[in-house]
Amino acid sequence: MAISAIRTTVESVDNWAPATATVEVSNSLDSRILHLTKASEGQPGAFRVIGQSREWREVLRKATQVAVTDTTVFLQGESGTGKEVVARLIHRVSLRKHGPFVAINCAALPEHLLESELFGYERGAFTGAHQAKAGQIELASAGVLFLDEVSEMTPMAQAKLLRVLQEREFQRLGGTRLVKANVRVIAASNGDLQRAVADGSFRQDLFYRLHVFDIRMPPLRERRGDIPLLIDAFLYEFSRSTGCSSAGLTPDALEMLLAYEWPGNIRELHNALERAAILCEGGLITREHLSLRSTSVAAPRRPPNLSEVERRTIEQVLHESDWNKARAARQLGITRTQLYCRLRKYGLETARKK
Repeated sequence: MAISAIRTTVESVDNWAPATATVEVSNSLDSRILHLTKASEGQPGAFRVIGQSREWREVLRKATQVAVTDTTVFLQGESGTGKEVVARLIHRVSLRKHGPFVAINCAALPEHLLESELFGYERGAFTGAHQAKAGQIELASAGVLFLDEVSEMTPMAQAKLLRVLQEREFQRLGGTRLVKANVRVIAASNGDLQRAVADGSFRQDLFYRLHVFDIRMPPLRERRGDIPLLIDAFLYEFSRSTGCSSAGLTPDALEMLLAYEWPGNIRELHNALERAAILCEGGLITREHLSLRSTSVAAPRRPPNLSEVERRTIEQVLHESDWNKARAARQLGITRTQLYCRLRKYGLETARKK
């Protein structure tokens, strides 16, 4: 089992009373955001609420507004933009803050394990099920269930999740008893879920159930003004957690970080600085300490939307990956479910490697 794909925590902060007068709403919201930012200072750098840019404050404004409700939230953004940070933020200021926060990366779990981990199973439900096991939905009761990379869910898991959102109940694998689902769902994806709906790999009805309140997570290249703040927070974190302190950055190193496109977003910045903090050995971080990919190399793109070209491209990638569908999907820049849909579309399901 991919243990790292599932994380459970219980977090809490002080209650915040909503403003009652219309003229106080803006100030109240600003104070709540400020309070929340300070409350996260004890968290590791990757889980802190850091930033003052207009784009990031818009994310915090929406997250703080929806947190006091029980509404389903959908976070859309590239990998490494802080989707889990915002999900935890919403949990910490919600009425469910004393309940658990359970995070599942749907892409990190093998397909045959995803349903059993989500919904649990009864004894004898499948080979190896020697005793009943509660799923993550049950374990998240009275709390928040964060589904990262929700676009990777299998069609069957999508149908069962839809029932959870509609009826607030589900059945364990191999069971007949209905189990109540007392959870708030926050979903996230780094792909275009609307495109997944259009090509048939994601259910439209589930899309609308998840897309009640959407928050767009801006990539780091759109909030460059926050980079110095993130740098300070990460370097301070490294000095405390790993003992790798630095005297700061040289001007040209800072200029390099500000100009870089950051395809890996905040996660890439965090990793680049951690490596640099080790290499500088307590001195100033220079350009030579920063290992950054060349921004002149274009990121892999999805094949053109022309049927014959797409079919040939998929067939070629499958051959190159020795017909490993998971590897081929990653190389094509699509999900496994989307790849299976295209295999059916082009009659490649039964094709064999040469």
